[in-house]
Amino acid sequence: MKKTLAFLLVGVAVVLAITFASYIVLMQFRPEKEIRAMMVAMASLKSARQESGFSWSHQEDGERVSTTLYLSGPVLVEEDLGLSHATKFRVVHLSQEDSYQDLAGELRTIDGESYLTYEPPGPDIASVDFEEKTWVGFGVGELPLWGPILPGLDLPIDSILSKDLWTSEGRARLQYLLSYADIFHVEYNGLTEMIDGVNTRIIDGRFDPEAIEAFLLDLVRAKEGREPNDSERLVADRNAAQLSRLTLRFWIGLGDHSLYRFQAAGGFEDSEGTELLPVDVRIEFSKFNEPAEITAGYSVHFQELFETAFGTFPTGGTLASTNKRLVTDSVSLPVIETASSNDPDDDGLDNLLEAFYGTSRTVADTDGDGMNDGDEVRRARNPRGNGSLFGFGL
Repeated sequence: MKKTLAFLLVGVAVVLAITFASYIVLMQFRPEKEIRAMMVAMASLKSARQESGFSWSHQEDGERVSTTLYLSGPVLVEEDLGLSHATKFRVVHLSQEDSYQDLAGELRTIDGESYLTYEPPGPDIASVDFEEKTWVGFGVGELPLWGPILPGLDLPIDSILSKDLWTSEGRARLQYLLSYADIFHVEYNGLTEMIDGVNTRIIDGRFDPEAIEAFLLDLVRAKEGREPNDSERLVADRNAAQLSRLTLRFWIGLGDHSLYRFQAAGGFEDSEGTELLPVDVRIEFSKFNEPAEITAGYSVHFQELFETAFGTFPTGGTLASTNKRLVTDSVSLPVIETASSNDPDDDGLDNLLEAFYGTSRTVADTDGDGMNDGDEVRRARNPRGNGSLFGFGL
């Protein structure tokens, strides 16, 4: 009996010691300081590989439409803070109809020159055919004249920045801004997770509405070197209100303070302000500061396509010299019909979309929650389990 009591007392003492030590460690760790260290570390990166996902549900002509966007590829930061990258993309718009819009391709940028291709059939653009592998080459500053790379992508956040390129002075101001920005309310509950062999702290947070609005306005000052105008201030106020509705989660490396994963989930107000529509964002980073080779090459130069459509090419290819764009809002995305033979479980997702979302081709309700996979995707819910489409579910 005495030995049993002694063992119990020792066990209680060990538990209390561990609890007290953990409390001391957590008291010394300040999550807001770690977030700032992360922003500085990420601003000083030379290269990284990213995989990003974005999903949101919205109303379009009285119908609920779910948009899913995936991006992946290496990103290199040049000495002058310019970016070179090779980004593969795919966007899917899914509604109640027996068809969906699906667009995929790749955009590369090297030393300011860009190269764009789409997977067949590509968007419906006059004077260019993407049925065969066609790369369009752009000189420095010409890419914005193309128009939207992903036509029909109706993002719930308006850009406060102009489409003009960043100058070297603007990039330097941006890097300084990121070094002291304090835009989050955060907390740390001691959770960690291994990602690619790296132990990371999991920090939860939200945007500070006033701080993120000030940060957005500072972005204009950093890029443009001027004070924001009234319309930009209204956009910043609206975006800050939307962003403050998101729940955030950061996975930050214990040793290098790098951001290995970021997720945000919540609901944005619709255009009428009557409903919150689901939004989910996920970004993965890996292979920090490892060299990556991004190759160039093109089949046709953008200037030829622009002159075929409009007759003349603007001097210097700058946005200031013309309002014309080759791709407009009227350009349509390729539409894929969902035939019954391609949807054996009759859940509204054909075999291609089943593979895209990782759901069963033969079971209409993959996670068995009472709602079929297609309806869950249209509502930006995770068809494989709980939470939103990327399975965030904070």
